[in-house]
Amino acid sequence: MKKNIILLMFVFLLSGCILVPVDLPTPQLPSQTSPVSTYVPTEVLKFTRTPEGQVPPTVTPLFTPTAQSTFTSQPTPSITPTIKPTFSITPQFSATPFPFEIQVGTPVFIKNFSHPSAGCNWMGVAGQVFAEDGKPLLNKVVLVQGKINGATFENVGITGVPEADIYGPGGFEIKISDQVLASQNLLAIQIFNLEGISISEKVFFDTLEDCEKNLIIINFKLKD
Repeated sequence: MKKNIILLMFVFLLSGCILVPVDLPTPQLPSQTSPVSTYVPTEVLKFTRTPEGQVPPTVTPLFTPTAQSTFTSQPTPSITPTIKPTFSITPQFSATPFPFEIQVGTPVFIKNFSHPSAGCNWMGVAGQVFAEDGKPLLNKVVLVQGKINGATFENVGITGVPEADIYGPGGFEIKISDQVLASQNLLAIQIFNLEGISISEKVFFDTLEDCEKNLIIINFKLKD
């Protein structure tokens, strides 16, 4: 009898541990045939390329380009070379004796060596002006005037010009003619300072119709 009671109790306890199934809602999987939600834009933005240099009609430009100012270059002023000044000598009266005189031994008639290509188509006078110590002087005005071949002649030179360096430091040169001509005491040479005051007396000289003597050398020196 006791065994039956124990068996019944065991059966009762065992029955209390049995899980009773509960009906839970079964999850519904989406049907493969259900429509998939998609986003359809209500307006499609269209980008239209505007040709270069034009502004789209619906856009107000922030900056309106203005025409560039035109710059007109000024012409570069041309430099006009300085013309060698022409001296117009107006002899001034000198109360004192002339300080310069012709150098002893001149004039000398020699062949033109400064313009060898000219040959007989050149005749002139050249030389130097010396101080008392024999030093050549610069910036003395040399005037040659008179008549040659029936025409009045007047020309001026300056001592120390580079073109006359061939005659020595402080040299001068004055062309008389494009040909050799003979004359006697028709031309005179005289020295002036830059103020136009004569510092030597007039010295008359001859010219020769000789191609070997178409350069006349005349020097002046300060009186002792």
